[in-house]
Amino acid sequence: MDDLPLHTGTEVNYYVVCRRKLWLYSHHLELERSSDRVALGALLHETSYERLPKREVLIDSLIKVDILEGSGKVLEVKYSQKMAEAARLQVLYYLYYLKRKGLTGLVGEVRFPRQRRIEQVYLTEEAERQVEAALEEIARLNELEAPPQAEWTPICRPCAYAEFCWG
Repeated sequence: MDDLPLHTGTEVNYYVVCRRKLWLYSHHLELERSSDRVALGALLHETSYERLPKREVLIDSLIKVDILEGSGKVLEVKYSQKMAEAARLQVLYYLYYLKRKGLTGLVGEVRFPRQRRIEQVYLTEEAERQVEAALEEIARLNELEAPPQAEWTPICRPCAYAEFCWG
């Protein structure tokens, strides 16, 4: 795929959220499995929009997207708007990836059911450049021998990696 490195949607999301979290996750320190917040997000994902004709599709054992059947929409359901920028880039990556697989004309949507908010995401030329730059930087970060230094932000408190980073 255009000789750019391939990544999961989670990696693209973590690239925006926290570079250290990205590195740890990419090096198989997956602490989310024991996170109550991640479990809440998964439950919200499963129970939201039950009446919509959507289906989850795993593509190339790499990305897992929700497709709103018959609409050409790629969905991502998120628990909170706090990391909306990360969710947008994740959906842009899905659209980018699918375009490279020959699926064009799709629109992305980030849905925040608790806030009853839907945000449309479009893969423009500028957005494609943003995705490509992120993919290159993710690859560079993942090649580091050690994780980047931890930098405290308000999202650190509920993070599954907080104890690892801050003891």
